[in-house]
Amino acid sequence: MTMAIIAIMSYNLSAQNCAQVIINDMTLPCDGCMHGTENLSWGGKCHGNPGFSGTKVPAKNFKGESWQAMTSWGQVYIPCEGSTATNTRCQMRNVTTKFLKKDGKWCTVQSGAFGGAAYLENFADNKNIDAGARDESGNGGGLSVFVGIGKWAGYNYHFYTSGRTSVDTSNIVGIYTSCEARLILDDPGKPDDRASCKNILSMGADWWLNETVGWLPDWSANSGIGGGRGKWVSTEWQTFNMCTLKPEQILANPPCGK
Repeated sequence: MTMAIIAIMSYNLSAQNCAQVIINDMTLPCDGCMHGTENLSWGGKCHGNPGFSGTKVPAKNFKGESWQAMTSWGQVYIPCEGSTATNTRCQMRNVTTKFLKKDGKWCTVQSGAFGGAAYLENFADNKNIDAGARDESGNGGGLSVFVGIGKWAGYNYHFYTSGRTSVDTSNIVGIYTSCEARLILDDPGKPDDRASCKNILSMGADWWLNETVGWLPDWSANSGIGGGRGKWVSTEWQTFNMCTLKPEQILANPPCGK
């Protein structure tokens, strides 16, 4: 067997594994209940998207106006039962958005810079405070935060890419957003309590009418595109995903590594 054939087989296996992770993130139930959201229609322990059939892309608001911009986002919660860890941070990196064009090719449209804030867990009045993010460029990249403990008790961590990206409504058929995350110690000189840290992370994306419009009370300026399931963050890097395609489409043309 030649090296070229081995390389192709390895790539195909890797792509299949990646595709299955994305499908799982769009179909399986959430790993845990999100603290402070128990009484909300979108909160508590989400049930995933059983039989997920895909989301229409591009799309329009209820006034018939086309969404011409979007942004990716993620959110991190502690579970409803709480988290006892006080020396563990959630580290995130590689927040990415890709568009699937009509020619079947995936194109990266957002990557790199991202930020966020600690928002009230139910997002009431959009109230938020500084999340105390720490630069982790010397520790694998991205940034890290405490979630739901200490001065951030009652708050999640909501993050998003820097700025919106425009959408060519004549040449887009799918959207994929992702990030990588893991648990790290705040202070290596203190006890390692990562095993008792419970953080749940999910990825998603929102439509906007354009790149500059602000929020409007009738919700005509923005709307959700989709969201992936909430999944436990572990001590090892793993990917968290949202994709608008049907499972069979993801298997046939996964966005990973492209």
